[in-house]
Amino acid sequence: MERLKGKTAIVVGAGSIGPGWGNGKATAVTFAREGAQVFCVDRNQAAARETVEIITSEGGAATAFTADAASAGDVEAMVAACLKAYGRIDVLDNNVGIAEMGNVVDVSEASWDHVFNVNLKSAFLAMKHVIPVMARQGGGSIINISSIASIRHLGISYVTYATTKAAMNQMTRTTAVDTRRRISGSTPFFRA
Repeated sequence: MERLKGKTAIVVGAGSIGPGWGNGKATAVTFAREGAQVFCVDRNQAAARETVEIITSEGGAATAFTADAASAGDVEAMVAACLKAYGRIDVLDNNVGIAEMGNVVDVSEASWDHVFNVNLKSAFLAMKHVIPVMARQGGGSIINISSIASIRHLGISYVTYATTKAAMNQMTRTTAVDTRRRISGSTPFFRA
């Protein structure tokens, strides 16, 4: 259908852990099938390359990039490399997430910090560095992948995962409203 023809999409978390298809890989390939040039970012270089191979084998355009999405320096480099490769960023898909078991009593402080860095800080950093690019271009779309665990207990004790995804929901809402007001006046810049 080529709904994304002429667009460039960054998918953060575009690889797949283990065999098969994860959300990030499936999203990257779907974006390419819709005509986008896809900048496939993952901390696992081989996983990002595998996604790129699928896209290019189908005639699409894609580039692999290795980055720690919770590192400001890596995220800055990611944005710069995407702009160098494709000249613009139309879509940002934040698809990074981990779950570590434990309730609020059991989970260690180190585990709490680690999950917050991976699940929440990564999306914050990506938006921080991509929104100014989209503002200069006159718009764009940001997709932050959350979870049903963000709104209700699923019977599994992973308080860090549920809490970070709930925080992501609110960060997305407030960023959408703030960005709309500051950048585009009355026209929505992007939607939560």
